[in-house]
Amino acid sequence: MGEESSTSEGRKWEEDIYWTHFKSLHFFLSLPHHFHHQIAIPKKFTNNLREKLAESVALKGPSGATWNIGLTASGDTLLLKHGWEDFVADHSLKEDDFLVFKYNGDSRFDVLIFDPLSCCEKESLYFVRKCVHIEPESGCRTKRNVTEVTDGSFFNDVVGSTPSRKLRKDSTTMPIITEQSPQANGRISGAISNGKRGKSSTLGGCRSYFVSNRRPVTEEEIENTLQMALAASTENGLVVVMRPSHVYKGFFMGISSEWANAHLPRKSQDVILRVGQHTWSVKLYCRNEGGCGLMGGWKNFAAENFLEEFDACLFELDDDDTNDEIIMDVKIFRVVEEVVPSRLMTSSPPNSRMPSKHPRR
Repeated sequence: MGEESSTSEGRKWEEDIYWTHFKSLHFFLSLPHHFHHQIAIPKKFTNNLREKLAESVALKGPSGATWNIGLTASGDTLLLKHGWEDFVADHSLKEDDFLVFKYNGDSRFDVLIFDPLSCCEKESLYFVRKCVHIEPESGCRTKRNVTEVTDGSFFNDVVGSTPSRKLRKDSTTMPIITEQSPQANGRISGAISNGKRGKSSTLGGCRSYFVSNRRPVTEEEIENTLQMALAASTENGLVVVMRPSHVYKGFFMGISSEWANAHLPRKSQDVILRVGQHTWSVKLYCRNEGGCGLMGGWKNFAAENFLEEFDACLFELDDDDTNDEIIMDVKIFRVVEEVVPSRLMTSSPPNSRMPSKHPRR
């Protein structure tokens, strides 16, 4: 009895060490008959890591591309759901395919995919690319119209403002228009969205951007979100209303010059963005002639926090004088509380020739 009890205690100790101290954890799934729309994570894995998993997780396939998948709870079961259909379709998954999930922390998984007949990996999935081939003059094809302004400058469209909005009756995308307001004191940053396409970052030779899967939002929801952010802000806080070039493509977030001059050093440097216990290193870029913003790392922050257009972020500086680095606490106010991960897309021309900068009409 004593030997059995000792063995049992030893095994429990080993299990506790595994789940609490190991950096990489694994589970596998053999795809059942009905797997196309959602699939359950093993309960033992869920029971041990439920508190560490965010509302959405990132699945990195064999190709290195990443899919953001929303989690849904059904009783004690945790389901991979929102975005799972895209992962299934892009990898041409079939019943009985064998998937090995490696958990790397921060709600991130690497996924290996095996053929059930050969018991070997599916070689073709190392070459999966999420590219949309477009005609040079047709623009990007997206699920819904995502608009933004580009005027050749990252800074000219950032002003201290109290936003007023006009809703186009023929569009589900609502422009947010900023007007100068001396009462705002540089604490609100916004932008004008008027249908012009913006710049995209590159990924493996393709231009990468995100397409929102969020439902259409109302003007009232946008206004309520902004008001909640303003109500939570202190005198030295900065409220930024997210625009497409912040969260979908381009990935540069301009900061009000007035607020930056009052609270930030006039030099480019790394800053820390902090949400709860999680931190991100982001590059603060400042120009000699004025104007500054967040880049280099901002894309990861926006993607990993599932930011959407019209969400409001409240930035407040950590006032701890013992810190040599700049730390900004960020509170996120979502227009829609339910997180539905955006889809990462890439676009490339149908052949290797780059389209003319000024195509003939």
